[in-house]
Amino acid sequence: MNSVSDYIVAIDLGSSRIIGSLGEKNAGDKIKILAIEQIPVQTGVRRGVVHNIEDVSKNIMDLLDLLSKSQEKPFKIDQVLIGVNGYTIRTVDVSSTTYLSGEELVNERHLDELSDDAQSQVPDNLDVMDIFTQEFLVDGKMDIHPVGSMPQRVEGHYKIVGGKSSIMKSLEACFDRIHIRYETILGPVASAETILRPEDKAKGAVAIDFGAETTSLCIYKGNIVRYIAVLPFGGNSITKDLLQLNIDEEEAEKFKLNKGTAIHYTEHKNDISEASETERLSDLEKDEHDIAVARIEEIVENIWAQIRYSGIEPQKLTEGMILTGGASQLRDLTELLRKKTGMPVRIGDPGQSILSQHSELYNKPEYAQCIGLLLLGKTGGCCTEPISIQTESETPKEQTLSGFDIEKQQEITAQKTPNTTTVPKKRKKTGFSIFKDLFNEEDL
Repeated sequence: MNSVSDYIVAIDLGSSRIIGSLGEKNAGDKIKILAIEQIPVQTGVRRGVVHNIEDVSKNIMDLLDLLSKSQEKPFKIDQVLIGVNGYTIRTVDVSSTTYLSGEELVNERHLDELSDDAQSQVPDNLDVMDIFTQEFLVDGKMDIHPVGSMPQRVEGHYKIVGGKSSIMKSLEACFDRIHIRYETILGPVASAETILRPEDKAKGAVAIDFGAETTSLCIYKGNIVRYIAVLPFGGNSITKDLLQLNIDEEEAEKFKLNKGTAIHYTEHKNDISEASETERLSDLEKDEHDIAVARIEEIVENIWAQIRYSGIEPQKLTEGMILTGGASQLRDLTELLRKKTGMPVRIGDPGQSILSQHSELYNKPEYAQCIGLLLLGKTGGCCTEPISIQTESETPKEQTLSGFDIEKQQEITAQKTPNTTTVPKKRKKTGFSIFKDLFNEEDL
C-alpha cells in the first residue's frame, strides 16, 4: 500500500447528499478506491450551490473525518478536490486575436496572452471556472498548436465556462471556515471523465449527469470539451411535483423509485407484456404517472435544446448520449431520450476507471462525479501523517485518534490559535447568459 501522501480526496457537493471519496492512482491511471462516504443534506446545498455555510462546513468536516477513520491508521486531510455544479454554469464562445511581425516565432507566451484576453472580454458579474481552447487560425488557416510558426496574425477560439460569483464565494467561505485547502474542477467534466471512453471523446458524445436538483451536460468532440451546461432540474423535481396530489414526500419518492417511468402508461399498452399491468393502475397511480412523465419530458426537452444550442450538429455526435447520476435510473429514460432526439443512448459505466477488485462495490452512477474528480486530480498531496503528541493525559494505546482529533490536540497543547490556510487564488471573473428563462435570479 502506498503512503498517505499518495492519497487523493474528492467531494461532490450534491443537493441531496455530500459524497466524499478517497483513492489513489496506479501506474495505468486507474483509480484504487479506498473509501467512499456520504452524508445526507437538507437545504444546505440548493441546485449545486452552497446556501448554508455553517451547515455545509460541518458536513464537510464530518465527511472528511469518516474518510480518515475508514483506514487502519487515520491521517490528516490537508486538501480536497471539489466538483462545481452550480445551476448557473454555462458556456460562451469567445475569440481573441494578436498581430505579429511575420518574422518572430509564436511561443507559449503569445498563447497565454490570447487566453487572458479572451477571459477579459466577459462581464465581471460571473466567475471564469475553466477555459477550453478550440482552435487557432494562423494567417487564416486552422491550426491546433501554432507554437513555432511565423505568422502575422493568430486568432484563438475558446469556450469559456463560468457561473455566478456566488458559487465560488460560498465555496471559499466554507473552506476558509474549516481551514482546508481546495481545488475546484467542473462537475460535468468530472462525470464525463468517468463514463466516456476514448472513442466517445474522439468521435463525439454527450455525457449527461442526472442529479437530485440539477442535470449537467458535457459535450466532447475531437477529444476537446465543446460545451457545458447545468440545468436547474433533477430527480427531486419529479418528487416535488408529485406532492400536489396531496401525498407525502416519502410516498412520492417511493412511487418515483418503484413505479415511476419516463414513458406514459398509455404507450406501455402497445406492449402486450405491459398491458395487464397498466390496466390495473389506480386513478391515483395514473395521476402520478401523468405528473412524473410531464416533468421528465420537460427535462429531456431542455437537454435537447442545449445540445442543439451547443453549435455542434447532433448527427456529428456519433456516440450519442451516455447517462449517469442517481436519477438516471428512472425506468424508460433511455427510450424517451432516443425517441425525442434520434441519438444513440446508453447508461455509462463508472466502473471502467476503477481497479477491478473495487469495481463491484463502487460502480454506482451516484459515485460517477467523485470518481471523475479522483481521475482528474493530481497524484497525491491531499493527506499527511499526523504527528503523535504525548501529554500528561496521554491517550491509551488501544484508542486511535483521527487526523483531525490529533490536530486539535496539537493546537491545545501548543496553546496556539489554528493556522489559517490560504485559499487558492480566485480565477478571473466572467459573465454570459444562455436560456435565461430557465433560471430564476432570486434562487441565488
